[in-house]
Amino acid sequence: MKKASLSVLAAVLAIAAGSAQAQTVSIGTSPVGSSNYALGNALGKVMTEQLGLKVRVVPFGGGQQILPLINSKQLEMAIPSSTDSYFAYNGNGGPFKQPNKDLRVIATVFPYYLSWYVKKNSPYKSLADLKGKKIAIGFTANSAQHTSYLAGLAAFGVKASDFEGVPVPHVVRGADDFMQGKVEASTFAIGAGKMAEVDAKVGGIRWLSMPKDAAAEKRVKAIMPATFIDTLEPAKPLVGIVGPTNVMVHDYLVMGGAQMSDDTAYKIAKLLYEQQAKLVAISKIYGRYKKQNLARDHGVPFHPGAIKFYKEVGIWKR
Repeated sequence: MKKASLSVLAAVLAIAAGSAQAQTVSIGTSPVGSSNYALGNALGKVMTEQLGLKVRVVPFGGGQQILPLINSKQLEMAIPSSTDSYFAYNGNGGPFKQPNKDLRVIATVFPYYLSWYVKKNSPYKSLADLKGKKIAIGFTANSAQHTSYLAGLAAFGVKASDFEGVPVPHVVRGADDFMQGKVEASTFAIGAGKMAEVDAKVGGIRWLSMPKDAAAEKRVKAIMPATFIDTLEPAKPLVGIVGPTNVMVHDYLVMGGAQMSDDTAYKIAKLLYEQQAKLVAISKIYGRYKKQNLARDHGVPFHPGAIKFYKEVGIWKR
């Protein structure tokens, strides 16, 4: 823990040392090797090429460290989850105990899709069909995964005690236990690379379709206020989506601070709208967002510069 704290301090000092350069923009990400770090690098590269900004990508442990640093003007940007962003802004959930009211959304970008999976040829159509069976539970080593696990149970109207739960620390262990036959269902992000491995190992997986009604969405939002339920159609990257499947949709945001100039926020929003192909060429995940959804609301204020651009292109609806 002390070593991690020193690493964070060193990164913050490095940011502070570079802050005197007016055109430097720092993007905080998850650790090196994570998809979030790769996404930050892709955005930083395109911003540098297209906007002439000097962009630095600074790895941290996660949103719980990054978002307060944006609020305190020690970082300019990040690509956090909508749930972390909502809790950080309001200071009312997860690791966030104090509000961070200077956070500003620049864009809603790629969604992450979440549900529970089973073997493709199993008889289970709903998580409720697995009552009394062994499923992965807990996910306590990662607060975000634990939260989404609870929301996934709530979507199906079940609770951990309905099953013969097998505790796992995180989704990767859940996937490993599933491949080893220790559990009959677990949860993960749809489209993740690990799921291709699981699919190949067990002879095919299938994602369970959630109820898509007001009651189910209300249960999900009680745990993850910025998450909703939508329908996925089969597509090549979405291993295990074998037909129209209702899943939780958990957006990620391009986040800035209130200290960012309107002109810079405007240019970044415009870049995301007009240069998606350049981002996709570096990181395919950027292909997930639809331009008309860049202004989708998750309960955190948008930056005025971004609002100006979205009004100009007609996608600001409120």
